[in-house]
Amino acid sequence: MNTQNRIYVTVSPRVRKALELCAALDGSSSASYAANLLSVSVFQDIERSAVLRDLWTQMEHEAVEKGSWEGQQFSPLEKFQGEGVSKKRGSEVKSWFMAGDHPDDYEQGVDTDVSFNNKKSAYLRSKDVSAEGFGTLMQMFKADAYLNKRLRFSAYVRSEEVENWAGLWMRVDGPEGQTLGFDNMQNRSIKGTTDWQQYEIVLDVPQESVQVAFGILLSGSGQVWLSDVQFNEATSDVSTTNMARAGLEQPQNLDFAG
Repeated sequence: MNTQNRIYVTVSPRVRKALELCAALDGSSSASYAANLLSVSVFQDIERSAVLRDLWTQMEHEAVEKGSWEGQQFSPLEKFQGEGVSKKRGSEVKSWFMAGDHPDDYEQGVDTDVSFNNKKSAYLRSKDVSAEGFGTLMQMFKADAYLNKRLRFSAYVRSEEVENWAGLWMRVDGPEGQTLGFDNMQNRSIKGTTDWQQYEIVLDVPQESVQVAFGILLSGSGQVWLSDVQFNEATSDVSTTNMARAGLEQPQNLDFAG
């Protein structure tokens, strides 16, 4: 059994389901969602398991020796560092990592020239104007400290020539990868060139929550900066921004009037 097959046998049911979803949605409009889910799931499993970390390292070494990964030229992934999921794809921001459906079209790091109120900022930018899909600079952490609470994720964001859209995002995961809450600001996205502005996402963290994932994403060409990231408990009178459960009070535009 080759290394890739050994990894498939070892991974969690969540990753197997993500693999199956990628195969089922290949070529469809939902393929990017499946690819991102798979990317996050795989690296979460690898970080949790010493066996998977060893197998992944072995695969990297084999690919380096051959000069390719599955026949495609690539830049080797950096080793994980620190606690939790850390660096990958040449990350320069400690404890954060890159993901998305086209992460190689984007780059990120700490900007020493651009700051907000003398606080450091991280940047996420397209490598060229033809960048496809989206890239995200993100983290994941255990949900234990926020169970049965309403969690607010806020940050200041600055943008420059964002052609498509950008936004903060946060997702609350339950058992077996179930999405309990999600918001990526697509309904109030950041576009074009904007000065520093505070944005926030508010989600409930139910008792069965396992982890929280969050970050900033960029779709298409442009650049965004992220600074003054904060997490705190929101009171019950603060509305959630949960897109996963958002719905209209009544059906609308049934006569297609515009």
